[in-house]
Formats: sequence, structure tokens, C-alpha cells
Amino acid sequence: MEFKQIDCFNINKKFWKFFGLYPDIHIWPYYNYYSILFIFFVIILYDFLLSINFYFLPRQLDRFIEEMLFYFMELTVMSKVFTFYFQRGKISKALASLESDIFLPTTDEEVEIICKAKQFTVRYWKIVAVVSTISNFTHVLTPLFAHLFLLVKLELPVCSYSFLSEDTIQRFVYPMFIYQSIGMHFHMWCNVNNDSFFLGVMILAIAQLDILDIKLRSLTDNIADDSDVDKNLNLKLNETINHYSEVVKFCYLIQDIFSVTLFVQFSMASCIICVCLFRFTLPATAYYYVFLATYISLMIVNILVPCWFGTRIMDKSCLLASAIYSTDWTPKSKRFKSSLRILVERLNHPISIVGGKMFPLSLETFTSIMNSAYSFYTLLRHMQTRDR
Repeated sequence: MEFKQIDCFNINKKFWKFFGLYPDIHIWPYYNYYSILFIFFVIILYDFLLSINFYFLPRQLDRFIEEMLFYFMELTVMSKVFTFYFQRGKISKALASLESDIFLPTTDEEVEIICKAKQFTVRYWKIVAVVSTISNFTHVLTPLFAHLFLLVKLELPVCSYSFLSEDTIQRFVYPMFIYQSIGMHFHMWCNVNNDSFFLGVMILAIAQLDILDIKLRSLTDNIADDSDVDKNLNLKLNETINHYSEVVKFCYLIQDIFSVTLFVQFSMASCIICVCLFRFTLPATAYYYVFLATYISLMIVNILVPCWFGTRIMDKSCLLASAIYSTDWTPKSKRFKSSLRILVERLNHPISIVGGKMFPLSLETFTSIMNSAYSFYTLLRHMQTRDR
């Protein structure tokens, strides 16, 4: 059976096909039209109604906070959907790069590294999918059951649609509730699959850096001591350099695809965490606090995990320079030593993925975002206290 790295994204591909975001638009003749219609009704129209709702809201901080809880997330989802729709060609190129000959493992140790990376990617998808589904259904089904069995007034789950009269909302409350619930569910799955794909390609990039580390440490091993030893060493070194160059190109391609989305996601995540913290200070039912807890946890994970693995990429790429000193390079030729010196200088510059051409994915960035979110929260609390 042929070894494939991208089969860990098989479940993502199934969801992409349904959401109209599959990289290959030629899977059936009218797929592109299906994509446009799906994105218009589920994303564009959905977010447009949420946007105009703010114009008709009463000028009260508490009401704005309540409506903003999901609005920032919808903007993030929209940016991700547009990224996958307009960057299909580059996403296909990234998937093809992972299946190129230079990225294929050649030893059992390398196969094991790739398999562990793939298993982690699938496991992460399952964990985030379960937590997201629990959070989503807790928020949607609990008020519906309360309405059906306890005769409580049914509130729309995402947006109050203040631009409509109260009579109109009550007359069509069930269709609106279903539309918002389905849209919220679709957006949740878009988030899960798009985020897990980005994380997956980062993990596979780290796996390639681990393989490069092994290659550099064993650079002078298994080289026959004959007249062509210098030639064989340089050939092996050139192969390793080409491998490193392809990893760098792959990381830059991923950065090019997701740069704008990362900027929007991290900016909106800071706002969402702030809003959730503030919402905890307001009265609510027990089920709503459960939803808020899972929701804010997901937001923190959504920015922590990419920052963590972004830091791992930077650290792993820096450690490649020290891996060279594990080789038996001292008795080798001057030409080989010169090539190694140039490679070390190149490896001293870490690989990093930058969001919006402004901030690298790193734990330092995560700390800054959390500090900003808490600062916004304290500002809102001060405004609330002053209004009282």
C-alpha cells in the first residue's frame, strides 16, 4: 500500500466537499456554482443579517456585549471560508508538496515520525470536534427543550434580529431559530476542519524538521572510505540542503495562504475572550455558563495550539544547526567544511510563520493576546461601573 501523508486530512476533505471548499473544483461539473450558493446563504447572508442587527440595537453596553459574543466568531469563520475558497490553488499545491518525493520517508524511523504526526492530527480533530459539538448543542438545544417542556419564551440562539418587530419575530420564531442553529452548526464545523488542517500541516512540517535533524546527525555515517568519499559526502549534504529548502518553501506557502486569516483569527479571539469574561459577570442560567466555559476554552485553545506549534517550528529549525556538530566533520575535506559553515549560518535564522505580516506564531504572541483581552475586559468593567 502506498504511503501517504495527507490521508490524515481525509475527514477534513469530506467536510470541505459539503461546504463547497474542496480544493479541486472539478470533482463534478457544477461544483463551483454549488460552492457560491452555499457560501452566500450560509456565510454571507447569515453574517449580513448579524451586521445590520447592530444598527437597530438599543444603545446599551450589555445588549451589545450579548450580540458580540458570536459576531466576532462569525467574522473569523468568514475569513477562513474566503481563504479556502480563494486560495484553492495554493492549498492544492501545499497538499501536493507533502506528497512530493523529497518529503517521503525512506527509513522506518522516518516513517514512525510521520505516522505519529498523522495520529496526533486526527486525535486533535476528534477532541476539538467533540468539545465544539457539546458547546454548540448545549447552547442550542437547552433553551429549545426549556421552551417545549417548561413553556419558556424561545430566544434566538445567535442574534436577536432587532431590525424586525417583536410580532414578526414571534410569528416566525421557529424558522429563524432553525436557520440560526443550522448556520451556527455549519460555522462550527468550518472552524473545526479549517483549524485542524492548519494545525496538521504545521505538525507535518515539524515532522520534516525532525527527519532533517536525524539526517544531519548521521550525515557522515555509512560513507565508504574510498576515493569518492568527498563526492559522496557532498552529494548527501546537497540532498539534505534541498530537503531543508523545500521545508522552508512549504512553511512560507502555508504562511502565504493563512496570513490574513491568522491576523483576523487572533484579533477576533482577543475580542471574544474579553467579551466572554465580561459576560461571566452578568446574570445567566446554569446552562449558559456551561456554554460560556466551553466557548472561551475553545477560543483559548484555538490561539494557544497554533502559537505552541509555531514556537516548536522555530525551536526545531534552530536546533538543526547544533545537530551538525554531532557529525564527524573534523577530518573531512575543506570543501565539505565550507559547505557546512554556510549551512550553519543559514540554519541560525529560524523558520517562523507570521500572521498578517505583523506577528509570528509563538507563545510570546499568545501571552500578548491574553494580556490584551484582559485589558479590554477591565476597560469594559470600568465602563459598566461608571454607568451605574
